[in-house]
Amino acid sequence: MKWEDFKKTFPHQQPPYSGRGWGGAVHSMCSYQGKMKPSLAHHLIHCFSEPNDVIVDPFSGCGTIPFEACRMGRSGYGIDISRLGHVLTLGKVGNPSWSMVEQILCDLEACIDHYKLTDDDLSSTAAIKFNGSIPEYFHSDTLREIIAARGFFLSSWDSGAEWALIYASTMHLLHGNRPYALSRNSHPVTPYSPTGPFEYRALMPRLRAKLDRLKLEIVEREPSFGGSVQGDCTEIWPAEIPAADVIITSPPFFASTRFYMTNWMRFWFSGWERADFDVRPADYVETKQRFDLNVYRKFFASARERLKSTGIMVLHLGESKKCNMSAELALRVDPWFSVADCFTESVEHCELHGIRDKGAVTGHSYLVLVPKLS
Repeated sequence: MKWEDFKKTFPHQQPPYSGRGWGGAVHSMCSYQGKMKPSLAHHLIHCFSEPNDVIVDPFSGCGTIPFEACRMGRSGYGIDISRLGHVLTLGKVGNPSWSMVEQILCDLEACIDHYKLTDDDLSSTAAIKFNGSIPEYFHSDTLREIIAARGFFLSSWDSGAEWALIYASTMHLLHGNRPYALSRNSHPVTPYSPTGPFEYRALMPRLRAKLDRLKLEIVEREPSFGGSVQGDCTEIWPAEIPAADVIITSPPFFASTRFYMTNWMRFWFSGWERADFDVRPADYVETKQRFDLNVYRKFFASARERLKSTGIMVLHLGESKKCNMSAELALRVDPWFSVADCFTESVEHCELHGIRDKGAVTGHSYLVLVPKLS
């Protein structure tokens, strides 16, 4: 009945859920092109799960679904092939110790204070050039601090909740059009070519201010947390992901957003060098599906292994003139799943953050699957 009501009323499009800031500061921990609206995640979780359920999002992106699951008294887990997606998800669903957060901040600050730029630093960052090279975005002193912080995080990789929280928050500060941003004037979601004067903007005070804003919400959370693992969900799912009561996910829309390009500066901060942008996208579903949608057969097989026999899977998919994803994927769910429902919501009216968010997408389809019993 909750799902039937959703299809009639579109509650995520109604106040207060339609407000841009709905969901709180943690949902906005780091801007991310292609992010699901938190209110949509909220209502899908409400329709298809119960408190204390384990909810898994195998295409977790910036962690919207796993985190909203935790906010609603479920345990939310994410899988993402990118280090960026893994860090952003873990930063939201982890249970950080604030004394440990402070210790990491002190270590980071010491690293920044003592770091000296090298010629390799300058040449490698100048090579990352899409809407302008990285040095074009920052005052030279700010650039030194950013490069120092990048090296700190990559060399101290530990996938702890505190570490991920600080890392994710730092990535949000990289570019934008507000005083929090370290860059010259740009866009907070996708870094457009920067404009305006070069101005030194110190990283640490902005990072501490952001964490102070997040702390209040995180400390007041109910004690429901989850986890995140970096991995390819079209292969065998990592053992750290528990058996799921519900899988709710939104795979990359066909021929739409290329996440590694729209989030290119944060991919760089997460460890990619210039050559990675030419080679590594071949491993991503958003690339593979352009040539063969049968890549999802491996996904469905892996999902069925980890979904409880009484569970349910909901896919949020794009529909365009190029591809009706729900119709195509429905042909590929056998022998693991049966189609319980397929419903399409028009999004031709949508425009978010000043960007035509939908691209070529004219509809969002919801493919509801139930496991076949072997």
